[in-house]
Amino acid sequence: MTGTEITRRSALGLAVVGTLAGCGLNTSSTIRPGLQIDGPRPQPLSRTPNGPTPGATAEEIIRGFLRAGTTSGEGLEVTRAYLTQATAQGWIPDSQTVIYTGDLEIKALGDGAYRVDARVVARINADGRYLVSPPYDGAAFDFHVGRVDGEWRIDELQDGFGRMLEETEVEYIYREYPVHYPAVGWNALVVDQRWVTQDQMATRLTRAQLGSIPSYLREAVSSDIGARLAVDAVPVRSGAAIVDLESESVADDATARKRLAAQLVATLMSLPGVTEVAISLSGAPLDLGMTAPLTSPEQLGFVDRTQTNTPTVLVRHGNQVVPVEDRLTSVSTADVRRAQSPFPPLQPEWRLLALRPDGKELAAVDGKRDNLHRVLEDGTQVHVSRFAASLTRPCYDYGGVLWVGGSGLGREEGYRLWAINSTVDPDNRADSAPQHVPAQWLGTRFVRAAVVSPEGSRIAVISEDEPGTGSTLQVSGIVRQANGLPTSTSPQGFRIGAELVEMLDAVWVGQSTLAVIGRRDKQEDMQPYLVEVGGPVRAMTQRKGAVAITTTGDDQDVVIRTTKDRIFQRAGGRWQELKAIDDVVTAGV
Repeated sequence: MTGTEITRRSALGLAVVGTLAGCGLNTSSTIRPGLQIDGPRPQPLSRTPNGPTPGATAEEIIRGFLRAGTTSGEGLEVTRAYLTQATAQGWIPDSQTVIYTGDLEIKALGDGAYRVDARVVARINADGRYLVSPPYDGAAFDFHVGRVDGEWRIDELQDGFGRMLEETEVEYIYREYPVHYPAVGWNALVVDQRWVTQDQMATRLTRAQLGSIPSYLREAVSSDIGARLAVDAVPVRSGAAIVDLESESVADDATARKRLAAQLVATLMSLPGVTEVAISLSGAPLDLGMTAPLTSPEQLGFVDRTQTNTPTVLVRHGNQVVPVEDRLTSVSTADVRRAQSPFPPLQPEWRLLALRPDGKELAAVDGKRDNLHRVLEDGTQVHVSRFAASLTRPCYDYGGVLWVGGSGLGREEGYRLWAINSTVDPDNRADSAPQHVPAQWLGTRFVRAAVVSPEGSRIAVISEDEPGTGSTLQVSGIVRQANGLPTSTSPQGFRIGAELVEMLDAVWVGQSTLAVIGRRDKQEDMQPYLVEVGGPVRAMTQRKGAVAITTTGDDQDVVIRTTKDRIFQRAGGRWQELKAIDDVVTAGV
């Protein structure tokens, strides 16, 4: 590995203060349902579908079955009336949900066989994970009908068929909730979003929590995956979610038990109406060394580091970067000129900026994206020896690790992600040099953006095969040593936002949401979007020419830069230009 060239040295005793947990936002790790980002969610409906009409044609029976599938719980008994008894017994509605747009096309194939074609926008799989489809995705399902007492009924379903929902129907039936996994290396919980139907939600979420670790988080998180429910039900009584686990299925280790309890508490407390969680082992209360009701993972030693402090925000004016305390929309040119900078003037060509969570170090990439520079608050400038080209905007994680993507040079050829330990003395060339972080799921694709999540256990990467060939956005876990330094990513990546065909930049604006500059198919201009990890893509208010994106807080505080170097911040349903500011950098983002 290459070393560093230091223009001015000083002894460093850097202890990174956890003011923000990663290259993202300060939000709670326990997510509760609420309003959608750009409008209210549909309210849950108690739906009882219509049953088969006497004398209905075979096609009407198929259409009626598909419409009746837009329900859950007891309503599904009516849906099963469209099926023969044998077919109804084998039908698993939650095996897969296909979310479509437009009209369904039903074709008669002869001899009682029919085919249903749909334009697919997303799927919800058996694990409750929402998978956005790429453009022009479609699905075809075959059905067969036969006579039962003179009436048409469906007597054969295609293997794996669950239900089909119009895009507008999804949130009448499903709700999005988090399951949680302890991060390896520190006492934080990592969120994985799931979509569950609105019946037996406590049971469904507990099943999901006790299931296997998602492949895109393996080796980055842990879980007691052997734990099983003693009875396949989690009742909620007087606000208490009652979880009874088989005693022999739960690890004996006290630490492992606390982790499992923290997961269950964080997940079940996200449900409306749940005010505490009671955990038992084959009927006997689980001994966790405490008598207070379980209401928060913090009771069990898990810390939400994203809530510790308001992050430092610096704005750039010319070659100076200065701190601001008010909302950016109220900052004037005079305010910027009066403010004192904690850093020396930047070189004019240093454009892509990042600020360490403690606010004591700044990183920058030059205009050609060939060189990475670090600036310490005491004036020390560290010019990192060239190791890659096409460098991305850098970012710092919770532990003070500086991340950057690019295309490796020389011995680094083929490498795409690097991490730098910014907490060691830059004079220590070996320990402060860029270290390659393997990401086998990237293959040979080139990285356009790489940003670490708020709790520091996931990285989101925009990549492409060649410039102009289309982009892919994936999230993967970060595998770390005991000291917090990364060694690799999880074996697989989880693709999100697949309907966006090209993307330029991204930033975390929540535990499971990214703000992204991208475009849909046939859309000429890049626009800002909100992309959920395990959820849909939602367009933000349009702002043509966007090329870069960051935030000073959450999704309501998104900042974009356009091709003409104009800076705008989200202000409700519009974008307000920040005329006194040339750039914005938030600590840990």
